[in-house]
Amino acid sequence: MPNSRFDVLDSSTIVEKINEKEYHFIVREHPLVGKIIALFENGKEYGLIDKQIASRHKFIRIELTKLEHFNLDILYSSPGWIWIGMDQYGLHAREATNSEVEVFVKLQRDINYLDV
Repeated sequence: MPNSRFDVLDSSTIVEKINEKEYHFIVREHPLVGKIIALFENGKEYGLIDKQIASRHKFIRIELTKLEHFNLDILYSSPGWIWIGMDQYGLHAREATNSEVEVFVKLQRDINYLDV
């Protein structure tokens, strides 16, 4: 089956420096859902999700328990956010820092002004 126009996403990369560390964010534009922002780290894309939502969502919670490097207790210990991504090898997750969330919120607020 040939690819349709809806399979193609236009994208651009934004680099933000936080405390001497560079973070790469990808902004994609899809004809149906609009602009989407993801953290790009170690060759993987991550979306931001609230810990409370992750702890209540059965599928996410079950998948997070399968990760060796992810401490499930962080979902319940304090409010906050986690980065979640998925690729051909499975689910990847880590806790988001306050600085990362601040940059993400700023980018999300300015999303209509970002060129893709």
